[in-house]
Amino acid sequence: MIDNAIAIYCFFYDFLKKIEHKEDNQRKMNDAEIMLIAFIATKSFSGHYEKALQYAKESGLCSFVLEKSRFNRRLHSIQELMHKIFLSVGDVLKEFNTSMEYVMDSFPVKLCHNIRIRNNHLIPYSKEYHGKCVSKREYFYGFKIQVIATIQGCPVEFAIVPGSWNDSRGMKALPMNLPDGSRNISDSGYTDYIAEDLMMECENIWHDTVRKSNSKRKEPAYRTFYKNIMRKIIENTFKKASHIP
Repeated sequence: MIDNAIAIYCFFYDFLKKIEHKEDNQRKMNDAEIMLIAFIATKSFSGHYEKALQYAKESGLCSFVLEKSRFNRRLHSIQELMHKIFLSVGDVLKEFNTSMEYVMDSFPVKLCHNIRIRNNHLIPYSKEYHGKCVSKREYFYGFKIQVIATIQGCPVEFAIVPGSWNDSRGMKALPMNLPDGSRNISDSGYTDYIAEDLMMECENIWHDTVRKSNSKRKEPAYRTFYKNIMRKIIENTFKKASHIP
């Protein structure tokens, strides 16, 4: 794990150096180390920053480790920078994706159980955050994450939207900056004929959704079968991410 952490740190450090990112020389932890701790927390400690900070301290991974509260403030201050890194890596993955096929889906992020919604202090109460997860047949209070991934399961784009937004609306929050001639496979929840025609006409992107039984645009059974197989790729990616040890 130490070797992997060092490799990730070198990537962050070199990227920040390449874009000429400026920092205060008096800082005892640079932004590359902050992003490294966040990565370790997500990958190995189910998102618990305190455990990741303790690991970095005990293993000697970082010469100086901030307290949790100060770490959180530093992390929030560089969220745009982290998003920029994600998009840059995503652009590289798109260049190497010779199949030109992508898969799009969403998953919910619950802030609390329904019975505790009124006591939630993370975000102001609003019906906009009341969502429904059709696959699990349950309601939730929080956000939806819209994701586009390669057929190998590597995310290249994402967007965070309120939980009440359906997939066809949430899709419009994505950059949709896919290469010319790409094929974007999604389930029937993303059905939007106008958006489908516009993407094909203006961007030459094939927005290929699984057709509903009452769809106005019928397709052969073999295409539906193929798209259902491709959709399982991103669903399996979500399952692995939710069971990180």
